[in-house]
Amino acid sequence: MKYKRSILEKGLILILSLGCFSCYPQKKERLKYPVTVKEVETKTYHGEEITDEFSWLVDATTSKTKKWASDQDTLMRSYTRSWSEYNKLKNKVQTLLTVSGRSELPMIAGGKTFYLKDSEKRTWDLYIKENDEERSVFGDTPPINPRAFYFHLPSPDGKYVAMAVAGQYFDWKVLDVETGKLLNETLPGNNLGGTRLAWSRDSKSFYYIGNTKTAEDGSRSGYVVKRHIPGQPATEDKVVFTPGSDGSKLELAVCRGGDYLVIAEREGAATASKIHYMITKSDKVVPLISDATASFIFLGNDGKNFYFQTDHNAPKGRVISINIDRSASSNWRELIPEQQKPVMGYQSAGGTFLPLMAGNKFVIPYQENLKQYLGVFNLSGKREKEIELPSGGLYFNTNGLNALSGIRDSNKVLTRFIGITEPNTILEIDIVSGEIRPFSRANTNFDASQYVSEIVFSSSKDGTKIPISLTYKKGLKKNGKAPLIMQVYGAIAFTNYPYFQGDYITWLEMGGIHGVAHIRGGGALGSGWHQSGIARNKQNGIDDYISAIEYVSKEKYASPDKIVINGVSAGAIPVAAVLTQKPEIVGAAVLHYGMMDMVSYAETFSDDANHAYMIPELGTASNKDDFEVLKQYSPYQKLTKETCYPPVLALTSDADTPLDTDSYRFIAALQNLNPKCTNEYLLQMAWGSMHSSFGSQTHSPIDTFTDEIAFLIKSLNLNVDDWLAN
Repeated sequence: MKYKRSILEKGLILILSLGCFSCYPQKKERLKYPVTVKEVETKTYHGEEITDEFSWLVDATTSKTKKWASDQDTLMRSYTRSWSEYNKLKNKVQTLLTVSGRSELPMIAGGKTFYLKDSEKRTWDLYIKENDEERSVFGDTPPINPRAFYFHLPSPDGKYVAMAVAGQYFDWKVLDVETGKLLNETLPGNNLGGTRLAWSRDSKSFYYIGNTKTAEDGSRSGYVVKRHIPGQPATEDKVVFTPGSDGSKLELAVCRGGDYLVIAEREGAATASKIHYMITKSDKVVPLISDATASFIFLGNDGKNFYFQTDHNAPKGRVISINIDRSASSNWRELIPEQQKPVMGYQSAGGTFLPLMAGNKFVIPYQENLKQYLGVFNLSGKREKEIELPSGGLYFNTNGLNALSGIRDSNKVLTRFIGITEPNTILEIDIVSGEIRPFSRANTNFDASQYVSEIVFSSSKDGTKIPISLTYKKGLKKNGKAPLIMQVYGAIAFTNYPYFQGDYITWLEMGGIHGVAHIRGGGALGSGWHQSGIARNKQNGIDDYISAIEYVSKEKYASPDKIVINGVSAGAIPVAAVLTQKPEIVGAAVLHYGMMDMVSYAETFSDDANHAYMIPELGTASNKDDFEVLKQYSPYQKLTKETCYPPVLALTSDADTPLDTDSYRFIAALQNLNPKCTNEYLLQMAWGSMHSSFGSQTHSPIDTFTDEIAFLIKSLNLNVDDWLAN
């Protein structure tokens, strides 16, 4: 529906009455925003004063701040739900988001395939497939909600499944597969994204990340590696490794033969790692790689020869062999040299797609121009096959775990694919024949056959070519009339492929275009692409985003007033930066769980292990050279009173501390800058949700996406009459 403004310019009334209603803009009334008191705080950085007029909103725990956020959320919902067609839109969103037959990435053990799948009986259930026959492990009476099994790992013999039960922390339970019952013990875990576990080869014990300290408020710290024997109390678990870091980024793997436990220790957002190994018979820990200057991904071993994929002296990645008795770098042996296509590797956000060994071969995921491949090499490093994978989406596994699943003794590997038109497909790949077939595919009401995707390239300020993914309905006329969402991330080496999500799918069905700008800082073109867009190079990524937006406008995919920019978490940085640097090139912005105050963020995050990992990625104002860069692009500090910025919707959660206060202050500033500006600046609350979640205690994801799309329809004055009528 074309959303009609209620008050018109007096001088246009006569003209409009003569039949030219759509020829002239209608005047908007300024929304009546909740009053935001100004409490000015000034901080000095390297002799320069930085002022914050809304400093009191930094404390999200006070009743004053909570009431302010609630009032803002109420205003947002009254704005979107006052639209007469809101319920029709909600029905559309609900229909499009109805997905069944989803599976988590399967794992192979003991000749069986284990996987979580939604079922008619309940949201999720644990299944086993053996000889093409599948069965539910739990039957009709699961011991606990299967959806809580945020991560599960079967023992090598398939007798047990260790499961991390999601709550404030990920605590471990052990399931006896034969009986379908949980063992008595509960193993306290962590909440730092390091939920990793490795079974011993004889399946009699496993190693996991536990803690040694619990505060009065229940918070945990002192993360270590422990060994657990199924059936024994957690109090008897032995600490076998204490890291030098906070333990939030530990990776565990038991070697072939079971003689060694390999421990990779990363810190924060860094991809670089230290490597240790423990002799399992004696629990003696030996440092193998002591300097975290490059990424080392353990692939497997033959005796004392350990295989790693690394970017050491190879920005695009290579595979090396290290004999642990001769571990000096001068003795490393290169098996697979650096290829033209960059190897996909660690990313601290979702989508990690790591190499592994399967069928006694190296299976290496590559990417080139946003297409993904599996390179298959023998143990001598000779390429045997290259398998092109479906493109246009994200290869993803839960909790940042490897999106490729396989074991050394099987030629079959599995991966989970989520594209803009694919809600959830598990692919089974034979690495010898190269055959790819669906293991399972989710069902949806979204007709993907009606859409096409393409990859185009813009030219950034320094001439760098920037890949852009575009998806739209077949038959699109490039006349600038279609609305377009340009999504972005550009951090932590994450390759932000398009993926199935409620707002994007609804947008496409409305006749809109979905785009993703693959800017520097992300991982689209390897580690060099990542490094050239982070820390003091952050403006490169912002320039890349600007070039992508200007490209789709120049090529008449959409006009500037119909372009929406969108980013989640660190992806909100380039979105908000474009708003403050070139607001005239976009029509609106949607910020999900965003970072906007880059000057003081490091102080805010310093005591928060969940977010402090961003400091090496972005720099810190405590360093003078970093500060000079941060202040030049930090969106919160770059807002000016003279500018009427495009409409902005910011989604956050009261539980997403300390990030939520960036959204609070950014929206407060926009609402109080220019009293003559009638554009909408609104805050959407996902009460009690986790970071980047779209559901809440009071609203479902359907509510969240409906409010977002209604905001854009109203703020951009989009005509969706025909779509809603069908």
